[in-house]
Amino acid sequence: MMRWSVVFFLSFVSVLPTQQTFRSDVTGVVIPVAVRSGNRPVAGLIASDFELTDNGVRQELQDISAEKIPIDLTLLLDLSASVDGPTLRRLKTAVADTASLLRAGDRIRLVAMSQVLHEVFGFRAKGGEMPLERLSAEGATSLYDGLALTMMRPSDTGRRQLIVAFTDGRDSTSIVDDRTLTSIAQLTDAVVDIVVPVAQGAPETRRISPRAGASPDSLIGAPTVTVNGQLVSAGAADTVPHVLSDFVAPTAGQVLALAPGDSISRVFKAMLDDFRATYVLQYVPHGVDAPGWHTVEITITRRGRFDVRARKGYRGKGTIPREEKP
Repeated sequence: MMRWSVVFFLSFVSVLPTQQTFRSDVTGVVIPVAVRSGNRPVAGLIASDFELTDNGVRQELQDISAEKIPIDLTLLLDLSASVDGPTLRRLKTAVADTASLLRAGDRIRLVAMSQVLHEVFGFRAKGGEMPLERLSAEGATSLYDGLALTMMRPSDTGRRQLIVAFTDGRDSTSIVDDRTLTSIAQLTDAVVDIVVPVAQGAPETRRISPRAGASPDSLIGAPTVTVNGQLVSAGAADTVPHVLSDFVAPTAGQVLALAPGDSISRVFKAMLDDFRATYVLQYVPHGVDAPGWHTVEITITRRGRFDVRARKGYRGKGTIPREEKP
């Protein structure tokens, strides 16, 4: 079990705001892409169905993978004093339920977030021990620090990484600022989704209604739930800080509202299902200069109307000014 205090953690990351460069060694590029038609993921696409440009230059796809690459799932839970009581019990249930959904080769880890960051357990396969009884809620929220810490972990070779954060959206004790976190989001290998509880009747929330007669956090008999890919604007009181959408957008992630009575387990399941349906496009850039920011644009060549959610780009190898804007 590992424990990070904010002071120790920031001794590592606080150098980022004063650094003048980031470095990235990019040869092959991997881009996660979610494709939907209406509210349904589009399955069965092949490489010729995608057109990808890198800084305006069309690229040849080396591989396109769907669902066959094992997943490393990180759950980042806000365990500040505001979640003590029933919400904490629901979160424990949601962790256990989500772990039960893992497939062969998948792994899960849990990071607790208050004014300190605490890795409750590291990556482990389905059926591994999970000391959830140790979870308690207290203190304030270091949301930016927690997102930075989890995003900075590189993906292991042959695996893809999903981070699902549960938080009330209010950061109160982080040292990492929004500018630094946005820079990290542009460099991370992970897709980052954020779940934010919202008040009853808050605008633009997407409700996931509980099944009649079921426990609010049971997955037994729960219908399949899909995420519509929209970055919702709602919050624990009135609205989610718009900056949350800015953080996840470079990763091809999304923000989803959790209305009162919605099942946390089912929302986590929805995000995992959505991630499983994501295509993974791989290519070696040609015809473009390596250093600097690369804008990636993806379209579907097959006839029809499609909603495409993908990474906006990446930073190429070399010395890259921090002030550079994508």
